[in-house]
Amino acid sequence: MEQGQIQNLINKCAKGDTKAFALLVAEFQPLVYRLAFRLLCNEDEARDMVQETFIKVWLSIGRYDAKFRFSTWIYKITANTCYDKLRAVQFPADAIDISTVPLLSGEDIEKHLINRELRELIIALTAELTPAQRLVFTLRDLEELETAEVETVTGLSAAQIKSNLYLARKYIRERIQILNI
Repeated sequence: MEQGQIQNLINKCAKGDTKAFALLVAEFQPLVYRLAFRLLCNEDEARDMVQETFIKVWLSIGRYDAKFRFSTWIYKITANTCYDKLRAVQFPADAIDISTVPLLSGEDIEKHLINRELRELIIALTAELTPAQRLVFTLRDLEELETAEVETVTGLSAAQIKSNLYLARKYIRERIQILNI
């Protein structure tokens, strides 16, 4: 959906049009769920965060600033909602048992399978990061947002983003090396 169409729906939502809001939800629900799941590593929690995020969007749609992309605004609300959840519930460092992740063996496995399993392992390893590292790593490396957008979403400075991203990448790289992948 183009930004003009999105802005038209936003304007209708600001006037209480629930059908326009349903269209926005349909358009952005996959993005919100994907980010929530990557941050929380739990399907039920991610679904709860999707609902919570869209409630917040509906309640604050009149405050949306059109100088930013709507997707960036949604990312920010989702990230803040999930970040609050992560701060409230500190997961123990051993919450995910990496030894249960199937490791690759044999040279005959197709390249795309290797890449998919490695990506799944990386996503699983994000659960072991601090909330700030997980948020920055997910937005920058998994969601592929530009640093400026990550700054807008998180409220962190470029230096803070760079530091958290460096530490997250370093940790994940070290854990993968330990697993000999």
